[in-house]
Amino acid sequence: MENKKLLLISIIMLSLSIVFGSIFIGYSISKSEKTQISTSPSIESNVLNLSQVAKYLDMSEGEVQGIINTEKAALDQSKVFTGMMFPYFTVNDKQYFYKNEIDEWLKEVSKTHRQYDTKKGWVLQ
Repeated sequence: MENKKLLLISIIMLSLSIVFGSIFIGYSISKSEKTQISTSPSIESNVLNLSQVAKYLDMSEGEVQGIINTEKAALDQSKVFTGMMFPYFTVNDKQYFYKNEIDEWLKEVSKTHRQYDTKKGWVLQ
């Protein structure tokens, strides 16, 4: 009789361990999938919108837009722009930026020590 009680207790404990272990593993897998879904677009995306490129460059959106507008004004005024202009393309009045081109632009403006004053609207090339 005592052996049957011990066997029954052992079976119940083993069953509870399996149930709780399965719940824990299922929860861990579910949490891992949600994390991958929420982070993967920003990590793997090579095309950025204005707010993402501003964050990538550690600038405000206004500063990025100011660089674009300043370069446009310099080109319109002199009809010539020396060096690489800030790379972007427009779709439905929204600007998008290719990350690799932003990196190339950064290399060039760093090498040439280009200076911008987006408040006054000038660029020193």
